[in-house]
Formats: sequence, C-alpha cells, structure tokens
Amino acid sequence: MMKRAMVFTSLVALALALAACSDSDSFVATGPPAASTTDVVTVGTITGFGSVVSHGIHFDTNGATIMVNGDPGTLSDLQIGMMVSIKGIVDDDTGAARAREIHFVADMIGPVMSVNTDDGTFVMFGRTIVVDELTVAEGDSLNALAAGHVLQVSGQYRDQNKIQATHMMRVANAYQAGMQMQVRGEIEDLDVGNLRFRVGGQDCDYSGAALELGGADLANGLFVEVSSTTPMVGGDMILDRIQARDRDRDRDRLCDSDCDFEVEGYVTAFVSATEFEVDGQPVTTTDATVYVNGTVDSLALDVKLAVDGTVDANGVLVAERIVFRLPSLVEIDADVEAIDLAAGSVTVLGINVQTDDMTIFRDHSAAEVAEFGLDDLAVGDRAEIRACIDGVTVLATRLERDDADDGVTLMAPVMSVDRPSLTLLGVVSTSDQDTEFQNAAKEVIDADTFFGLVEPGSLVKNEGALGGGAILADQMFLRECSSDGCM
Repeated sequence: MMKRAMVFTSLVALALALAACSDSDSFVATGPPAASTTDVVTVGTITGFGSVVSHGIHFDTNGATIMVNGDPGTLSDLQIGMMVSIKGIVDDDTGAARAREIHFVADMIGPVMSVNTDDGTFVMFGRTIVVDELTVAEGDSLNALAAGHVLQVSGQYRDQNKIQATHMMRVANAYQAGMQMQVRGEIEDLDVGNLRFRVGGQDCDYSGAALELGGADLANGLFVEVSSTTPMVGGDMILDRIQARDRDRDRDRLCDSDCDFEVEGYVTAFVSATEFEVDGQPVTTTDATVYVNGTVDSLALDVKLAVDGTVDANGVLVAERIVFRLPSLVEIDADVEAIDLAAGSVTVLGINVQTDDMTIFRDHSAAEVAEFGLDDLAVGDRAEIRACIDGVTVLATRLERDDADDGVTLMAPVMSVDRPSLTLLGVVSTSDQDTEFQNAAKEVIDADTFFGLVEPGSLVKNEGALGGGAILADQMFLRECSSDGCM
C-alpha cells in the first residue's frame, strides 16, 4: 500500500504542479494498465482531447462509460472546459491511466435573466455566474449574451448563489415550452406546507414533482438536481423531478474506500486549516501536507485550489498536496513567431511562452480542428494566449488559434515606465496624442493621470499595432485582478 501510494502521489504531484501554473516536465499516460494499479478519481475541467485530459493526466478512454446529464453519451458530447468526474486506474509502474467512467452533469440549463459585462457576470435562476479569462464559451462571448438566451453552464461553486463558469454554451435563443431546465444545489427555505423551496436563489414549486431521493428525506441542506419542462410561473420554477445527488457530481459514488482523489475548485466553506471544503468536498490537512504557491496560512474562503490525497471512511479528503492557483495576469494576442515542440513552447511578440498538460488548447479559427494542440499550430498563425507568471516563466493557461488580425494585444505587469512608453515582459509599448487611457475602473482618463497612476508592477493592457519591434498603442488600460479573474 505504501509503494502504491508513493507512486500515485508522485504522479498527481506532477499533475497538480502543472495545474498550479508551475514549470515542470509533462506527464503523458498512454497504453493499457498493468496488473498493479491504483484506483483514482479526478474532479476537474477537461483541458484537452486525443484522450481526455484532466488534472494533467491523459486518460485512455477506450471502453469507458460516458454519462452526460444522466444519459449515456459519447466522447463527442464532451467539450473543453466542462467539469467532469473521471473514475479510472493508473498503472503503478508506467503511470499509464485509463478511464472507466466519465460523468458530466450541467450545473444549470435555462434562460439568462440579466448580463453585466462590466463585472463579467450574468444571472440564471437567481444565481450569479462569473465569467473569467479561462471560461470556455462555445460560440458566444459574454458580450454576445442577452437576457432570454438559453444556456448550459458548467463550473465550480463559489457559494450557493455564485458559480465560476468553466464552460458555457448557448442551446437556444429563447425558451420554448418543453425545453429542459435544470438547476443543482442545496435546498434552502423548505416549506413543506406549501410544497416550495429554493435552490441557488431560485424559487421552486415541487407540488407536481417526482421525488427520487434514494431514501433521503427532503430537507434543507440536501444537495439536489431539480428539473422542469414547464414555463416559469410568477418567477417560480415548476418542478417535474427532484433527484438527490452527492454534493458534487456523484464523486462519493465513484470513489471507493481505497481511492486516491483529486479535486480542483474554490474553498466553499472554511472553519480551519483542518476543516474546510473545496467545491463542496470536505478536506482536512495534516502535518505532512505539502503546499505549493502558498502556505497553510493562505487557506481561506473563496481561494482557488487543486488538492490531491485519499478519501477516508467519512468521505473527507485527507490532503497530501494543496496547490494554490496563480492568476492569469498575462494576455497576448498576436502572430506566432516560433514554435519549439520539444520544449512545448511558442514565441509571440518575442515572448517565450511555455505550455504544459494543463494548458487549454482550442482552435477558434476557420479550420476548427477538434483535437487541437501545439503541433497543429504554425508560424504566422494568430494566437490568443492567457498565461500566468511562475517565477521567470510565462506559462500558458489557455492558447487559442484565431483568424488573422492586424492588431496586437499585450497585458502584463509593468517592468518599467519611461513616459510615453511602458515595458512589459521585455516588450516596449509607446503612446502618443491619439492613445486612449483608462483607469482600473474602466473610466477614460488623460495621459497625465494615467502615468501618475502606473508604476512597476501595475497591470496594464495595451492594444495597438506592431511596428519597429514595439507596440504603438491605440489604448492603454490599467487593470486589476481579483478572485473573479483578470478581465
């Protein structure tokens, strides 16, 4: 047991180091498992295909059972950015991984109530959905959304009334009677007399609902999935069905008593360093827990983490390793100048950008390559990159190929200020009398005010044209990062 645990720990330690935006060698697991294996469950976003990649682990999907919203599905039903639970096995000697089960359940399906592009959010069923630089939007950006659009949303819980979207997809321009609506969350304000309760801020009428509670009692705090095919009545969701679920994506059912477990998400409840939850999963730490990009004192409510360890008999994840996710401070939108497949890197605007198994790759160009990766990229292609800074390494958290564009974008912390120019990641961006300036509140300001505010370390976004090795900025914007992202 000790040898097996050590083998798995070294494997997931590497995967989670990658997840933390750390520079490390890539783990690629392929081929069939051998006789000596470790059961593993991962809960996180899909970052790639050609297998299914989650937490930096490449799972062979041959023979895997795939379930999508409770129904049998196929690999083609899954998309980059979806939150999935994967039950699999890892070869203790080779590190090869194979998926036995892959489960995806949308957190919400239904109409958008309102959109706020200023703070990067929209509202569905009374719940705030946060869109950040890593949210994968199939077809629509936040700016394209409008009230009434019907979306499917997958993400990570921040609290009962707030979800960080990792994937969103428009399924219809407007709700029509008979369309499936779905919400997941804990029951609140249960009123048995009037057959009503709330889930995630949504008022629900369950007078005609079929109850599938698996022996549980309908009660406040019960995590459920509710669905309806009936139009709203006075703001109430008229439920057809109520299903009791494990706290998040049936993870407890997937994880046997002797299971190694990985989860990514936000701290959704916090009592102490030995008693907290990540995306609803109870977690505890020990004196042996290893911390990356932070310390035990960094643990707090709404902090984004990746955790690996073993689930005990009480369903608590005993953390062997906790990785604090670094913010994606860097944005680059420009043409590819060089590619090093052996190193897993790409050069854009003279900046060397490293990729790894946690980098989200997508083809947003007219080519629309489904299983897109670095080897599909070519010099001259347009790349949109979000990245974090790990020491001296610029590490891509997301790389998308897009159609050609004459303009360039660079956002990064300022290295130096020499008015009218700034230097970011070694790239000079210069302004003139036609440059528009904004403060962090996205208010237009003059050049004197802007250069009075900006200093080394300030986060600045530049948009303009490339000329003579420098960016001739049409716009210079001060930006700030928060737990809601760097928008």
